[in-house]
Amino acid sequence: MQIPEPVVVFLALIPPEDLAKYIVTALFTIVNLLVTYLVLKKFLFTPAINFIHKRQATIENDLKTAKETNRAAEVKLTEATARIETSVREASAIVNDAKKQAELQSDAMISDAKREASAIIARADTDIDRLRTTMMEGMRDDVADLAVSIASRVIKQTIDEKKQRELVDQFIGEEMKGKE
Repeated sequence: MQIPEPVVVFLALIPPEDLAKYIVTALFTIVNLLVTYLVLKKFLFTPAINFIHKRQATIENDLKTAKETNRAAEVKLTEATARIETSVREASAIVNDAKKQAELQSDAMISDAKREASAIIARADTDIDRLRTTMMEGMRDDVADLAVSIASRVIKQTIDEKKQRELVDQFIGEEMKGKE
């Protein structure tokens, strides 16, 4: 390998003693740089790199733990969502059952009320029929008495009152049967 010409010219201009001083200074500087580099590497770079590796491992561990926690939270969220959906379905079923029970009770109450109303109407009809019969019998007696008194005045003779009453009762009974 050849030394470039400007360097040769530069070296030729420097006296050999000065050149030796420069070379020694250069070697001393190189050795100092190497020693400084080795000292810095041993006491500064290695601990710094170790610290960085530890920090990286801690961060990776934290990330791994966070991912696991996130997965566990997602599982719990899914379970909670499923429980909520189940609860909503159960609540809906309970409400529907309650509505059906209320409707059944309402229908039963209405049916009972209708039965009671029918019974009351039937009793009222029976009472009306009984009153009608009682009133008819009373009217029959009154009409019979009236008929006897009219007949006695018209005929001007007295027929046996008992016989006349029987005739009137028979007549009225026949009329009543015909109207019913």
